[in-house]
Amino acid sequence: MSSHSHSHAHHDGHSGHHSGHCHCAPPSSPEQMRALRIALVLVGSFSVAELWVSLHSHSLSLMADAGHMMTDVLAIALALWSAWWSTNKAKQASDATRLSAMSGFINGLLLLIVALWLGYEAIDTLRQPPTEILSTPMAITAAIGLGVNGLNAYLLHAHAEDNLNMRGAFLHMLADAGSCFGVLVGAVLIAKFGWLWADGMVSGAIALLISTSALPLLHQSWRVLSQSKVDAQTLTL
Repeated sequence: MSSHSHSHAHHDGHSGHHSGHCHCAPPSSPEQMRALRIALVLVGSFSVAELWVSLHSHSLSLMADAGHMMTDVLAIALALWSAWWSTNKAKQASDATRLSAMSGFINGLLLLIVALWLGYEAIDTLRQPPTEILSTPMAITAAIGLGVNGLNAYLLHAHAEDNLNMRGAFLHMLADAGSCFGVLVGAVLIAKFGWLWADGMVSGAIALLISTSALPLLHQSWRVLSQSKVDAQTLTL
């Protein structure tokens, strides 16, 4: 992307902010598409491994994170499709903006559904804690997950400021990095003190963390979609 087009996109982002809605550019540069592809491969591969370990270690928080990462695979695939469509099929900038916001809104809904499911499972686990949790494989897997999601969040962060589609993918990675850290803390507490209830507490904290990521994204995406609808109606009058 040339420096002229970059500065123009940056200016559009600021003017959108001052006018009360966001003119979010689609992720069309090779760097942005590459970041999404890397994230898709890493998350897809790790989520399968994490699910397998969670079944053998009897850890709900690890299984919860694996489930969240599997929704991330869908979210990143959606972001990639949205980016491709915006670049190759969108007839005008408003179409790309609307699709970017729609992708962000769907990602926010996915995050919220996962958070509600996790909250329910966490309460159930706290009522009836498991009799055994293998803390060592739980801790090792969570540490690797922290590294994978931290790398993905770093790659996507540079493109997330002015684009709801990329922001949705970035928030998925950030929430997963935080949840992996929580699982790691829970594993340490189980290994050191035998606090099996910590697994349920971490799951509940992960649900809360995901909710705090989902709600602002839903609100912002809905505002852009509503504004796009108003603009379209104005043009037809």
